This record gives sequence, structure tokens and C-alpha cells, in this order.
Amino acid sequence: MKDINDLLSSSSTRKKVERFRLFLQLAGLAIFVYFGSQSTIYVILLSVPLALLFGPVYCGWMCPRGLFQDIFARVGSKTLGKRYNVAVPRRFHPFLMYSRYILLLFVLMTLILSVLGVLQESIEILILEGLVAIMIFSILLSLFVDRAACKYFCKEGAVGGLLNLVSRKKVTRDTSLCNSCGICDRVCPMWIKVSKKHIVTDHSCVCCFKCIQACPVCALHIKE
Repeated sequence: MKDINDLLSSSSTRKKVERFRLFLQLAGLAIFVYFGSQSTIYVILLSVPLALLFGPVYCGWMCPRGLFQDIFARVGSKTLGKRYNVAVPRRFHPFLMYSRYILLLFVLMTLILSVLGVLQESIEILILEGLVAIMIFSILLSLFVDRAACKYFCKEGAVGGLLNLVSRKKVTRDTSLCNSCGICDRVCPMWIKVSKKHIVTDHSCVCCFKCIQACPVCALHIKE
């Protein structure tokens, strides 16, 4: 039986892999819709153990926001062509990536103050509405920048990124096979320079494994 690396890199199974990703994203959307406000608890229970073992695969394979971003990205790339993905200058990207950690700290502080009874209910509602507005806005940004919500606004992704630093399995580049074509860099939705790394330990990696799927010489694989 083929292992996960063979399945991801095989051109004959690439469409099947993408259909499986879509199925998981729809399952994630169903969890979000069914459990409503409590869905965050179930997402944490599901995503944290997975992230410790395999990295933030929930982000790359099951997150419903990822589903909507992928849809908007297709519309945006077809509409804008070469002008797609240029709204954010690449030189600013490494610094802007930390904005999601600022948002995470803000949410954690809000939760603490709420538990302590410091915040008024009206303020809590205002903050919640603001977070929903940020989520919607960031998803719509995917019409111009691929995975904008994941890059700059996702607090769950921030946690997953930190866990990715200590996860057991990571994308690894075989330098003896790599021809430095740069295809992996171009398909990475998080703008990671995969072709420059031996092991991808970047905190922004969402473990979508699209770099493995796109590599023409099978130089990328998941470290066992």
C-alpha cells in the first residue's frame, strides 16, 4: 500500500487528494454549523493533538475558513490574473505574520477579563461582533491575497503555528533530488520559501502539503 508521501506526490491521485481535502473541509463546516458557539471547543479537542503529531493539518485540510478562502482565491486569481497576490508587498509579509499573534493575545486577555467579571456584557458583545467582522473581512481579502485570513488574522492558526515548531512530522526537502525549480514556493499559500529549507519548521506552515503535491521531482516528503 502506498504511504502518504506517495499519495501526495503521485499525479494520478492528486485529484483524489483534493477531493478528500474538500470532503474534510465540508466536514469542518458541518461541525461549525451544528455546534455553533461551542464549535471552538471541539476544534481545539480535534486540532491540538493532530498539531502535536503532524503539525497544523486542521488548518490545511479541515478548516471551513480555508474552504471559503480557497473558493475566493480561485475567483480572485482568475479575475486579477498576474495582479493577484500583489496587494501585500512580500518584504512586509514576515512582519505582518505576527499580527495574528497580537489578535490571539487580545482574545486571551478578553477571556480572562470576562471570567473575572471585569468586562460589561455590552463590551463583550461589541468585541465578539468585532471578531466576526474581522473574520469575514479577512476571508474576503482572499479575493486579492491567497489565504489572507490564515496569514494575518487567524488566532487558531497562530496556536497551530506554535505547535508546528514542536510537531513530530514536518515537510522535508531532499537536497540530492531538488533542482531548485521554485514550484513549491509558488504553490505555497503561506509564501514559505520551501526551496530554501531542508526541513520546514516555519510557524506559518498550515501543513496543506501542496508543495509535496506540486514537486515535479518528488524531492519533498513528510519526515517520518
